[in-house]
Amino acid sequence: LSAFIGMLLLTIAIAGLVVTNPGPDQYTRYMTDQAEIYLSQEVCTDLPAGLGGLLANQCAEVVQSIQPQLEPLIRDRTERLNFFIGSLYRTSIGLPELPMVPEYTIETIGIVNRFILYRAARSA
Repeated sequence: LSAFIGMLLLTIAIAGLVVTNPGPDQYTRYMTDQAEIYLSQEVCTDLPAGLGGLLANQCAEVVQSIQPQLEPLIRDRTERLNFFIGSLYRTSIGLPELPMVPEYTIETIGIVNRFILYRAARSA
């Protein structure tokens, strides 16, 4: 009886993980939000001295204007390894329109309707 209960609980736990494995659309939305935050908080605030004062106000507008291109860019440059109970996502991202933004390879785990970014490396 205890073996049956143990198997039943394991089956329920695995089913719960499968049901809550976030899909590519959820990942794309998550990564688009993360890219916007990065651009606004890191790139816009870290512009070279000469450009900083000149473009400070416009940088946020540029980030907003490229937002529609971020989703398809992320979707097209992402690979997903689906293990059913969770997924691994690998995205190579850079913005040709903004050469001051370096290209990165980002690796993320998707599990239980959450994303855990575990590696972000600047591409050479």
